[in-house]
Amino acid sequence: MDERTLKAIAVGALIGLFDGLTGVGGGAILVAFMVSWLGMSQHLAQGTTPAVIVPVAFFGAITYAVQGMNGRFLFDISLALSLIPALAFPSIFGVFIGATWMSALPAAQLRRAFGVFLFFIAFSMLTRGILPIGTPPGASIAVPFIFWIMLGFVTGVLSGFLGIGGALVMAPFMTLGAGIPQHMSQGIILAVVTITSVVGVYAQYRRSNVSMETVLTMAPSSLIAVVAGSLLAGQMDAFWLTKIFGLAMAYFAYQFAFVRPREFQQKANPSAGFYSI
Repeated sequence: MDERTLKAIAVGALIGLFDGLTGVGGGAILVAFMVSWLGMSQHLAQGTTPAVIVPVAFFGAITYAVQGMNGRFLFDISLALSLIPALAFPSIFGVFIGATWMSALPAAQLRRAFGVFLFFIAFSMLTRGILPIGTPPGASIAVPFIFWIMLGFVTGVLSGFLGIGGALVMAPFMTLGAGIPQHMSQGIILAVVTITSVVGVYAQYRRSNVSMETVLTMAPSSLIAVVAGSLLAGQMDAFWLTKIFGLAMAYFAYQFAFVRPREFQQKANPSAGFYSI
């Protein structure tokens, strides 16, 4: 087994574990590893990312749902089945609008503004249960169904414009705003990411931007790791799971606010961008 194959297996395991623990797609980290460790071009890395994310997010979502049905934590299946399409399908339409705007508006300023926003969210997550911020844990608020459709659309627009995924936008509104438990939010988000990433696979495969060899190499380790990460998350108290998610948000906040994207990342195919995180 050559060195590149071993690196691909290791990257798959890291992404799977990260996805399972946080519910964040991890595509931005995956793209970085593919470019720096595996020597892939930016276009090929961004095109391959959704193909890796689809099975990882799908099995992660299933693992969360099964644990919820077994009473490991609070998981409302009927609510999940109503929220997943309400968030996923509008986001697909919004993504194409955001990708179009990306070439016409100054993305650098919006990236920094979004990074500052994520810092506030990270602070809220890290202090939740310590300071009275957001909806108290265990409490839920009735949210009009149209709100979830609008949230999905806005998530798609930001995803297409900034090259991010849905988790960073959806999670704060679901947990801090609507009071949906952290475990359930992460499971729903992984299901939504699965649906949107399928569209990404189709779009990128048509452009020959998907390395199936890399996908098949990463698949076994990433699937094992995402199930392990999801099971570990299911065993954790929501308080500490929220803190892990807050740290992940802080990392991405730093990336958006202070790290300047490479020039070739700015020129990458817009249709690949919204599957990044």
